[in-house]
Amino acid sequence: MPWTPTHAHVHQVLKDHPLLPQGTAVLIAVSGGQDSVCLGQLLCDLQPHWGWRLGVAHCDHGWRSDAGENARFVAGLAAQWQVPFHLQQAPADLVKSEATARDWRYGALGAVAIAHHYTHLVTGHTASDRSETLLYNLLRGSGVT
Repeated sequence: MPWTPTHAHVHQVLKDHPLLPQGTAVLIAVSGGQDSVCLGQLLCDLQPHWGWRLGVAHCDHGWRSDAGENARFVAGLAAQWQVPFHLQQAPADLVKSEATARDWRYGALGAVAIAHHYTHLVTGHTASDRSETLLYNLLRGSGVT
């Protein structure tokens, strides 16, 4: 793996702020979008320095016509990264709204984390994903840092 300035920055942030302590079991939520794929690649690249036990979870809402294709793409990434892959499929009667999808997704990810003994769950999204960023910050607790 080439060590880039991004790798160095993330590594330093994790050293300064123990968000993912050494040896932690980390479940990475990967949608297949550029944000979560980048996060997954970064964590896999940094794994030898941190000794994490990594896994990938993908939540398929079943709304898109290419949903199965997307799940296969993420499964392929997990195989390439040599980490376990956990697929969660939404029930057929899931109401088609972003709020219900988010609630189901977070519940499904939490269930995978508990069932497979992951102590940390990470998600990636760009700065333009303001609603998820706000909800995440509220859930983890907001503060000066």
